[in-house]
Amino acid sequence: MTNIQKVIKYSLIYGFIGAVLLPFIHESYANIGKTFSLLVLASLVLVMTIRLSAFSFKEAILGITVTLAVSSVLGACIYLFVHNSVVDFLERNSKYFALGMTGHFRYYTFASLILLSGYAVCLLIFGFKGLIRKFKDNQTAAKSYIDNAFDDVSLKEDKQ
Repeated sequence: MTNIQKVIKYSLIYGFIGAVLLPFIHESYANIGKTFSLLVLASLVLVMTIRLSAFSFKEAILGITVTLAVSSVLGACIYLFVHNSVVDFLERNSKYFALGMTGHFRYYTFASLILLSGYAVCLLIFGFKGLIRKFKDNQTAAKSYIDNAFDDVSLKEDKQ
């Protein structure tokens, strides 16, 4: 299996998980707790991004894009089916708190920003990897310069 196939496989898995979780996160945002729901979403995005960052930069960006597309589109479709069941369940057992227009707008804004932050996390991970690689290259070059500096002095002394 090539890397691109692995990336697509992982991104579809995370996309389907996200598609199932997004409607429940939306309902928990309205009825359980806003901070809790957004933290669950952020942890899902963080785990997905870290896992996809094990591949090359282009593959990771492709994986994040596929995951977000699958999660968003399928999550919206699943929400249409789950919403009425959740409302009925909550009204039988407790009180259902519906979000107003501003509440829905706020949730979708926060959710979109959290989902898009996967790209920022990916950039940070690859930037950090590049920084570590640069430090290792500089360390190797400095060691080489030091070793060669003493070799040049000893060669000049041998010629005299």
